[in-house]
Amino acid sequence: MLELQDLFIAYESGDVVRGVNLKVEKGEIVGLIGSNGAGKTTLMKSISGLVTPRAGKILFNGQDITGTAPSAVPHLGIAHVPEGRRIFADLTVEENLQIGGYRHGRADLTADFERIYGLFPILRERKKQRAGLMSGGEQQMLAIGRALMARPSFLILDEPSLGLAPLMVRTVFNLIRDIHAEGMTILLVEQNVELALKHVDRAYIIQSGQIRAEGTPDYLREQGGIMDAYLGSAER
Repeated sequence: MLELQDLFIAYESGDVVRGVNLKVEKGEIVGLIGSNGAGKTTLMKSISGLVTPRAGKILFNGQDITGTAPSAVPHLGIAHVPEGRRIFADLTVEENLQIGGYRHGRADLTADFERIYGLFPILRERKKQRAGLMSGGEQQMLAIGRALMARPSFLILDEPSLGLAPLMVRTVFNLIRDIHAEGMTILLVEQNVELALKHVDRAYIIQSGQIRAEGTPDYLREQGGIMDAYLGSAER
């Protein structure tokens, strides 16, 4: 479904992503795990069209989407929940969700609201509340719900556990599991290693802009030396 082929991304200081190859098949939930500054978010920005690679290709359903404009990416079926959530704090919960479904007519929006409220009942309770008054976990649910309003086939989740209390982390990841069980293909970006490995089919370990290891959670757990070498500063 999604494939990154020998991807290089450079900023003024030099390459921050170097020769990355990564693949996510339809129906999978795949992890990209690394510590801060490893290149995870830059890779996600390249998929979303916010950063243009200097070399390599990004393929989605066999189509080369390298350098696609950010405004066109949602039309391909890709939704991105960025690090830090980035909700519209001064708008209500319902208004935030409506922005996610801006391409749909009124009848479709009504159905989409019900679908999202079914997944996230707390959003129904808070729908007239300003989003900025919600807890961090509730805001994360809103950010995911807003992305799902676009009816994507592929969901990117960038650091969904960031800044959340442990109980809310469990709640959010249970919801991610439910979304995946409904057939959503997910690329999960995390620095919390064990949390990610509990929820993915496969994972890639990234460090200094390069993929250092890949495999199933069981395989990666067995590679203790690799994990210690490349994830020493990440959460274990």
